[in-house]
This record gives sequence, C-alpha cells and structure tokens, in this order.
Amino acid sequence: MKKIKNSAKTHKDAFSWKAFLTFYTKINMPWHLLIISLFTSFAITQVNLLLVPYTSAIYKAEIGNEGFLKGFIFWTVMASLVGLIYNFFYGFLRLITERNIRRKVWGKLLSIPMAEFDKEDSQSFISRITSDVTLALSAPSSAMSFVASIYGLVVAYLEMNKIYPELAKYILFVGPVSLILIVIIGKFQYKMNFVVQNALSALTNYFGERVSNIYYIKSTNMENEEYETGIKASQEKYKADFLKATLSALQLPIGKGAEYAIMIVVFVGGASFVRSGQMEVGGLVEFYSYSMILLPSFFEIVTQWQSIKGSQGGTAKIVALMELENEVDDGKLSMNIPDADIQFKDTVFSYDNENVILHGTNFTIPKNKKTVILGANGSGKTTVFKLLERFYKPQQGKISFGENNISDIKLEDWRAAIGYVSQNSHLIPGTIRENIAYGTNHDYSEEEVIRAAKMANAYDFIMELEDGFDTYVSPFNAKVSGGEKQRLAIARIIMKDPDYLLLDEATSSLDIICRQDVLGALKNLMDNRTTIMISHDMALVKDADHIIVINDGAIEAEGSYEETLAASSSFQKFIALQEIR
Repeated sequence: MKKIKNSAKTHKDAFSWKAFLTFYTKINMPWHLLIISLFTSFAITQVNLLLVPYTSAIYKAEIGNEGFLKGFIFWTVMASLVGLIYNFFYGFLRLITERNIRRKVWGKLLSIPMAEFDKEDSQSFISRITSDVTLALSAPSSAMSFVASIYGLVVAYLEMNKIYPELAKYILFVGPVSLILIVIIGKFQYKMNFVVQNALSALTNYFGERVSNIYYIKSTNMENEEYETGIKASQEKYKADFLKATLSALQLPIGKGAEYAIMIVVFVGGASFVRSGQMEVGGLVEFYSYSMILLPSFFEIVTQWQSIKGSQGGTAKIVALMELENEVDDGKLSMNIPDADIQFKDTVFSYDNENVILHGTNFTIPKNKKTVILGANGSGKTTVFKLLERFYKPQQGKISFGENNISDIKLEDWRAAIGYVSQNSHLIPGTIRENIAYGTNHDYSEEEVIRAAKMANAYDFIMELEDGFDTYVSPFNAKVSGGEKQRLAIARIIMKDPDYLLLDEATSSLDIICRQDVLGALKNLMDNRTTIMISHDMALVKDADHIIVINDGAIEAEGSYEETLAASSSFQKFIALQEIR
C-alpha cells in the first residue's frame, strides 16, 4: 500500500475581525449609498444637538425670545427631513446589499470544490444563502449608528464640559464600568449568535432532508419516530434562542443603568452646585438637555455594539464559505484534440489523506468502446467516476487523455464533453421539456426535444400525460415512475450530445419491462461514444468491449469478457451468481 503525503494544513477555526470586515469588501457593497447613509446619520445627530438650545429655552420658559419659534420650527423640520433622507438611502442600501450578498454566496456555492459538499450535508448550505445573509445585513446599519452615537456622545459631553467642567468630570466615572460591561456582553453575543446559527442550520438541514423523503418515512411507518427526532431538533434551537434572548435582555438594564447613573450625577451634583451658588439654574437646565443627547447615545452604543458582535457571530459560516478556495482549473487545452484512450497511471487517492481508496491503480478506458467497471461495494468504482469528472484530484499518479493529463484540459470543456446518468436520476422542478433540455448548451428546437425523447424510448409515455411535454414534474411528485425518470435522464444526455458517457448503475432497481425500455434507450445513447459503466447488469456486461475488475482499490483484471473471466476470480464469482439467478 502506498503512503500518501499529507498535504493538509492545520486550520484554526477562528473568526477574526479582519475576516469579518474583508467580507464586506467582497460583496460589491453600494459604497456611495453607504457613505450617504453615514453622513445623514451624522446629520441626524448634529441636528438633534442643534435643537438642544431650543429645548433648554422651553424648559426655562424662554419661548417668547426673538427668533425662538423660527429656529425651533426650522430645526424640527430639518430633523424630519434628514431622517427621511436617511431612511430612503439606507432602504436602498439594504436591498441592494442583500441582493449582492446572495449573488456572491450563490456564485461561491457553485464554485467551491465538491469535496466541500462532502464534508457537510448539502442541506446545511441553505442557511448560508437565507438566514446568514439577513444577519450580515445588520452590521452596516449597526456600524453607522454606532459611529454616529459616539459622535453624539463626544459632542454632547464637550458641550456639557463647557457649561460646567466640574460636574462633567463626574460623568467620566460611569464610562469605564459601562464599557467593560459592553465588551463582556459583546463577546457572549458573538458566541451566542454563532451557536444559534449552528442550531438553525441543523434544523433546516433536518427538516429539508425529511420533507424531501416523506414518501420513504410514510412507507416505513416512521412518522412517530421522526416526530420525536424533529421535536428534539426544535428543542435544541429553542435552547439556543432562549439563551440568546436572555443575553439580549441584559442590554436594557445595562444601558438603563448607565443612563440612571448619569442622571443621578446630573441632578444630585447639579442640585448641590446650584444650592452652593456655583451654578445657575439655567446652566443646569442646559446641562441636563445635553445629557438627554448623551444618554441615548450611550445606550445606542451598547445596543449597536451587541448587534455588530451578533452579526459577526451569525455570519461566521458565510464568511468561512467566502474564504474557501474556488475549484481550481489549471487547464489550458481545449477539447479540440484528437480522441484518445483514458488511462489511470499509478493513481493513488484518499478522501481524508489517511484511508487509501485507490492503491496505485493502472488501467485503460479505450476510446469509442463500451467499458464496464465491476467490483464489490467500497472497492473504488464510484471514486473512479469522481476522479473522471474531476471533482477530486489524485494525490499521486495521474489520469491521462492520450498524451495529456486531464487536468491540463480546461475544466469547462472537459465536463461539457461528459454525460452522466446515475442510478437515481434527478428531475428539476419544471416541465418535461425543460428537464430534457437541461444542460443543453445551444439553442434547440422542438424537433430536437422530440427526437431525444424518441431515442430514449420516452416519447410514448410523455404523450400519454395530460399536458405532454408541458407536464410539470419535480423530485417530489409521482407523475413519472423510476424507469420513466431514467429515460428522461437519458433523453437529457442525448440532447447534450456528449462524447463520453458515465453510467452509474443506470438499470438497477427497475422492473423487467422498464429495464428493457431503458436498455434500448441506453443502446441508442452509447452508439459511437466512449462509454464507462458501473454496472452489474449482465446484458450490459456481455455487450461491453472492455471490462475492468476492481478489488479493494486495486485492479484485479481488465480486458475482453473472455480475458477477464480467465484472469479474475471475482469476475468468475460474479458470473456464477448471475447464472444462479
């Protein structure tokens, strides 16, 4: 057994501020709207500060002073107008950002290697493009409010310091304690949102998988068991949400505590200074009016800091997704090269760099021939297909197309030349016509669709449906049988017209009548193409030009039917079992 050089790097699963901030530079934020929104948020704070003298005048019963009414009306109208402008621009900022994030995340999901989907259930990726995006949207707004509140707090304090520095100094004692509490709560908020998003992802994954398999659940009478499991999954989400709600509830007493502490300083200290004659009542009123800007600003800082940390925790997985490397395509060659044999040369492969699946395998897939790959479950047959589709790369050795390594061929060209039919072919939600044409890279006519359906032995059952080619089908309805799905999948490949076919147990689990229809369709499909099949169907095995027997990741034998039968004990056992059946 060959050892694999371990090229895996240790990765610290940490989510830094740098990664969090870099994320927003990658999503095509409408920066002009962000800048306008930021300036208008500052303008809102500034207008509120400019209203303070008028508020003080009301408290001091000086509303009859010259210019009061005109100034008060002007700045009140300005406050409403600036708020309207902020809401207008921020509304569009949010809509455009949400659209852009979803575009980026969806594009990233389509670009990452298949290995990433094998590490995690594909259902869990749904939350990356739904709830995670929503959380990511809250950070820009919270950041703007956070900065504007700091500005309001600083300016209000400076004005209070001008009025009476001695009293303003006492307020500084409240700040450090509150800031420490803010940081502590923020850390918990980050961790809690991370836990909540994990729980939501698990819940989405569970229900998405179960709903798509509801037929199997009912047919096996597992409703009660699945109900209990679903309740447990919901309970985990409830626990996470309960802890988050408890933590969020702390922000109110912390913020209010800071407010009350400052109010006590203002009124107790101010009253003593007024009684001692060191401060006029009018000065205390104006001092208090500025504190009404400072207090909400301080509370807003607490709230928005928690929101930012919550967004950071909630978007940890979406940011980790965006940091993944895209599927690598080093190919320079197009497929406009002469057809050739495909060869595995000393190919070694492992999914985890520890458990070896292919042990230095060597075999040939001849061009324009039908090749069958046989072997027990876990022998490496499906891995061969994944390597041929370039979902993975071998750790050692190579796979060549004639004289060229397949990795030297452009990935898009390589996959466009391959048609794949699996054991359980999937339908996409749409009409039968759309299903047959799915993956076709050229404009097509109705005649082409009909021709593909006829070659796949699917035309007759399609025309028996109420809406014919316009019949709506999906993975979850029962309008077509398993054999009919297979024939639609074959029609789809005929429309694509690839040069190479990968057939993965395409006739398994079919009844005798459906099997004959599918075999006839496959015969039409395989004519004049290089075909590689994983199959235990004797009709396909006997019709093959080349047979490869894999045993525990190594090639036991290859050649014609007769050559393989003479050289492979595994093939001999397979034939004997088929004859018994």
